Amino acid sequence: MTEITPRFALPLDFPGGKGDLEAPQFHLALEESELSGPAPGTHLNPTASGKALFGGLPQSQFFYADANGTGGTGTPGVRHGQTSGSPLGGAPVAGPKQVVQTDNKLGGKTVKLQDFAPPGWEDAGGDPAACYRLACAGASKTAPTGESPTGGGGIILYEATAQRIKTDKAASNVALEQIKRHIDAGRAVVAGVSEPASSSVVDAKTQPVTDHFVDINGYETGADGKIVGLYAKDNAVANTAEIHFVVGADGSITKPKDTSRTDYIRSEYQLSEVRFHKGFEYTGNLRPTDDAGKSMVWPLPAEPSDPHPLKHHVTEKI
Repeated sequence: MTEITPRFALPLDFPGGKGDLEAPQFHLALEESELSGPAPGTHLNPTASGKALFGGLPQSQFFYADANGTGGTGTPGVRHGQTSGSPLGGAPVAGPKQVVQTDNKLGGKTVKLQDFAPPGWEDAGGDPAACYRLACAGASKTAPTGESPTGGGGIILYEATAQRIKTDKAASNVALEQIKRHIDAGRAVVAGVSEPASSSVVDAKTQPVTDHFVDINGYETGADGKIVGLYAKDNAVANTAEIHFVVGADGSITKPKDTSRTDYIRSEYQLSEVRFHKGFEYTGNLRPTDDAGKSMVWPLPAEPSDPHPLKHHVTEKI
């Protein structure tokens, strides 16, 4: 157990909320298993079927990701001697996925993990709070065996607890930067969502905002290269369904309500938090804080180095 000092005082793997603002610190196990210490997500009426809402994009370019985010182009379908993530003649193995990049109608790029198939609600085992466990199990398929997909900390996106959250723009920028970093490295990202139409609360103190967890498996950019959308696999239905989030100019990251569906996925989602793989801790310069002045990212990165180290130097006069 490693003690750090981020935003809230929380049980292991629980997102934070208004009720925790006065607590000075919490414990996060950086070596945590993705299948232990489940953080509940509220499922109202998950269904046993569902189809992908998006997909079928032409696979025009492949690049092969490794743990540090570097990659190179090569023969489609083959990565490090494997085909579609499987050893020759064997079962699928854990590890970074191939990344497929295609041109999109926005003039930018759509970047997705190839052949990412996380478990869906068929593996919930009757547990109404299985979404976090399923999302972690899915993301763990894109990490080396035994490496935690949530052991690198995370970012909370909302400034204060509310039924409809207001996304902090700086926190959103951190989340998008980290999501791109993970996807480019072939890794799926565990993310929490809030459902503003739902007034139910998992726990008024420890989880008043995040209602559900999904796996982010891709992003899309506009002509200027900025991320304008995210793709995720939603475990609220059997075999998962692919959903799409829109990134607003204010930093909000929202999946609109889908009136064509009658299952759980029809709900509007607001992205409320993002977890990072071990070894992918945030090290950037942004330091978002909530309305109470508490850090929204954990573990809190070291302060950026001073580009002008001598500007504070004072020479004593004799």
